Amino acid sequence: MRSIRTKIELLGGLALTWGCSTGVAPPIGEAREGPPQQGGVLRTAFFTDVRGLDAATAFDTAASAIESLVYDGLVTYDDEGKLVPQLAERIDISPDGKRYVFPLRRGVLFHDGAELTAADVKRSIQRALHVKTPCPVPSYYERIVGFATYHDGKTEDLAGVKLDGDYQITIELTEPDATFLHIMALPIVAPVCASAGKVWERSFASKPCGAGPFKVTRYENGQIIKLVRHDGYWEKGKPHLDGIEWFLSMQSFTQRFKFEQGDLDYIRELSEADSLLYRTSPAWRGRGAWEPSLTTGGTFMNTEMAPFDNRHVRRAVSYAIDREQLASVRPGHVSAHAKMVPNVLIAPEPGYPQQTFDYERALEEMRLAGYAYDPKTGQGGYPKEIAYLAILDSYAQTAAEIYQQQLAKIGLRLKIQVVGWPTFLAKTSRRKTAQMGFAGWHADFPDASTFFEPILATKSIQDEESQNAAFFSHKPLDDLLDRARRSTDEAERKSLYRQAEEIVVQEAPWATSYTYSYLELWQPYVHGYKPHPVLSQHLRNAWLDRAQKKLAAADCSRGHRLLDRLTCPRPRRAPTTLALARGFR
Repeated sequence: MRSIRTKIELLGGLALTWGCSTGVAPPIGEAREGPPQQGGVLRTAFFTDVRGLDAATAFDTAASAIESLVYDGLVTYDDEGKLVPQLAERIDISPDGKRYVFPLRRGVLFHDGAELTAADVKRSIQRALHVKTPCPVPSYYERIVGFATYHDGKTEDLAGVKLDGDYQITIELTEPDATFLHIMALPIVAPVCASAGKVWERSFASKPCGAGPFKVTRYENGQIIKLVRHDGYWEKGKPHLDGIEWFLSMQSFTQRFKFEQGDLDYIRELSEADSLLYRTSPAWRGRGAWEPSLTTGGTFMNTEMAPFDNRHVRRAVSYAIDREQLASVRPGHVSAHAKMVPNVLIAPEPGYPQQTFDYERALEEMRLAGYAYDPKTGQGGYPKEIAYLAILDSYAQTAAEIYQQQLAKIGLRLKIQVVGWPTFLAKTSRRKTAQMGFAGWHADFPDASTFFEPILATKSIQDEESQNAAFFSHKPLDDLLDRARRSTDEAERKSLYRQAEEIVVQEAPWATSYTYSYLELWQPYVHGYKPHPVLSQHLRNAWLDRAQKKLAAADCSRGHRLLDRLTCPRPRRAPTTLALARGFR
């Protein structure tokens, strides 16, 4: 443990030194017009690990980005964010909104060469919703006829999913559901190969098999996931790339320097200092793009554990957080935000219910909770330390330190526990395990319901793999959400979600604090990519100008060794921050 800490401290010191640089390396190669090229391997990275790639269970944003390459679903989103058929040829919906018919494309092949049939679709849906499958959001699908008895293990067949021959599937609902096509676009119910089995098994998470454009050939936890082209993919001419290599657990400053050297082709996990350098660099002006902010961040409070079983303590937290101070740490990337639904989906209006920063109200809530605190003497407050769970080397860790300072002013003393991503997910999803911690939710689909149902509804509570980390149960909220899902009137739905926001303000299972946007960068030789309005890191249509990339690779001034740089006949660029940093080796 000591050696790991020493290494982290050393790298942190170097990062501060590197951050003093006034520039970044210019883009590699040129963006040339022309038709898509076939071939080449695109390389990118995550600062987190990926726990698994089983479509039925892996539901975090990192896994979802890769799953969108491995699996195809019955429906998906086009480049404008509109729902369109994918493995289905079309979608036929009954007038009452309770019956959906999906005729399937013919000749679709799984990665193992087997042809997709309607039986595979039903098997995959039943596997995802089986009582033994730790699906994180089974309640999304509760309106399928027969869901309750099937998910409880009382029946062996999900009655509402019916086969109409080999190439057509029909799904019947108990009542209309405004989000149904959205949830059918999630990887959870995407068709998986027969090797997945009829019942969930843990081993499939590292050996995924679907009908998407890429298949997994190598999966090493904390190291790398390698994807190669699925030669039998149904969409002719796709994918363009031979493969994608996704490096795992790579710190953001390492990603940046590998990007400068051409070892990574696309990145988005930049530190604030590095992001600012790219944003102010003349060479990078007009390149890259901001991902649409479909994220709400803050802190959850476990309502089943003291002191957060007391509503007044939760309200005190929500009043004590200065959201503008949080945003000032990462300007551009972080914006102050005080409601559940991002503004992209529901823009706030005058009087719209939101949490607010009000120090005096926070102190009053602590008094009402029975933990009065005197800021002049520092006496009083909650008598025990509160364990706060944060993610290593992330903005969540930075935010935790700010929360710690702000909440100490009202008599709540946080003890920050920093863990890796897999450990964080395991602890926060297990009942009566995590008192408090980072809360962040990226839209599963572009609808307000996804910011309430999976993370705050009673039905989303599970003993393990619970997305409702606050373990918050509130019947009036549940009733509102059910009514909103049932309604097809947009004005009514908007009104119902406004009422849901009011409940969050009053009950404070979360203290919503900010939204987060990523600045995405890719080298000029990467084509066919731009941030998608719904799908995160949607790389399936990307292609490489291989000639431009080869020219860049031949540029010896970007060499990794000191000898390369000294013997390079005509260095073309000023020293990069990485070159300066090497002087400290």
